[in-house]
Amino acid sequence: MGLSQHFSDTAVSNNKIPYYMANRLLWKWARCEGIDGCEIVRETKLSMDQAPPPLPAPPEPARRSVKRLTHKDRVNKSLDDLLPVAEALARFKKWLDTPDAPKHSEPAPTAEREKKQAIAPLDIQEIPGAMRKLSMPVSARLMERWFAGALNYSPTDKDEALCINQDGQPYPADMYDMRSIKLEWILNYPRAKAQYLALQQRQRLTTPRAVEALRKCLSRVRTPGATIDALSLCNGNLVELHNRFQFQFAGVESTFGQKLDEYLLKRLTNSGIPDDLTGALGSFNIYAAVAYAEFNREARRATVTSIYLYVRDNYTFSDKSDNQSQYLGHWNHKRVVLVPAAGAAGIASLPWLDYPVVVEGKRSRDNIYYPVRNKSFREWQQRHRRGGDFIIFSDYRCVTLPQPIEIVFS
Repeated sequence: MGLSQHFSDTAVSNNKIPYYMANRLLWKWARCEGIDGCEIVRETKLSMDQAPPPLPAPPEPARRSVKRLTHKDRVNKSLDDLLPVAEALARFKKWLDTPDAPKHSEPAPTAEREKKQAIAPLDIQEIPGAMRKLSMPVSARLMERWFAGALNYSPTDKDEALCINQDGQPYPADMYDMRSIKLEWILNYPRAKAQYLALQQRQRLTTPRAVEALRKCLSRVRTPGATIDALSLCNGNLVELHNRFQFQFAGVESTFGQKLDEYLLKRLTNSGIPDDLTGALGSFNIYAAVAYAEFNREARRATVTSIYLYVRDNYTFSDKSDNQSQYLGHWNHKRVVLVPAAGAAGIASLPWLDYPVVVEGKRSRDNIYYPVRNKSFREWQQRHRRGGDFIIFSDYRCVTLPQPIEIVFS
């Protein structure tokens, strides 16, 4: 029996769908099924009504020079200041002389007012708040930055790789985030630290492709007998350094949605919950770029003595053009649950599985969860004409190579 058929049969026979609740103590998903499963809610959906945050304020204009006041200016200003005081006194006197209005008894509450208020749906902009409750503060800050940004996205996979936006222009400077992510924080996660150390190994830095990339970037700055600092040549700009001198990288894990899909398809009960690093960066790369290199007297040979290591990542909600929109879990304002039927919807092409669900049988704001996919953020983006995809750069570290890399130019 296929995965989608299994979940379809379960939903039809029991009106209950198995789901997984995050167990933060054991750091794994806890399966809830049978009478403890969740039920579909058809009369509500994820809200996108909340207005976007205000755009960042533009820089303040330069202050104008202060004009020195003459005696005539001071007299006129004094008269102007007295006028509002006189008007305020007149209004106060009129208020004192006005008789009190007759009091009216309050109308009895109507049956409509006594009705229980409808449950407010989750607004998509509440997800960062839930992330904070799930110990994902960095993920929350990055998502809030995306909501607050001006409209910026790449229409195609190729445009995204080239950082070209919907207007056919390079991403604006404010769509490069150079401050939010620190390498020290990333390296607190063992899987990232392992790739960071692996990238420094000589066999990784001297693959045929890496050596060819080094030869290509260094040939542009060949100077007989010179020692170069690549970052100085780029005026301290890490984005330019990446474009001109990056030559190798190491990948770290998969995206938030991909981790959920892997869990669903393998059905590994002990699979871990995506953490703040996954929520913030998803799958990302640690890059190596030239730091210092020395050319011999004839500039026929270059010796790379140290490298810069840093992280670069695209913060985006793009889907591959030939794939279903990535499932990101069912969310409410406090937590996230994983509904396998919704995860299998892209395989079985059953759109009804994308409904919200209620857990524990009680319909309340705490117990209704809403399906969220990459396309949910794209829909919000088109509706409000806001939401900015952006590029993340961490800070960098300069690492001296125990054994320098020799590059020979033909």
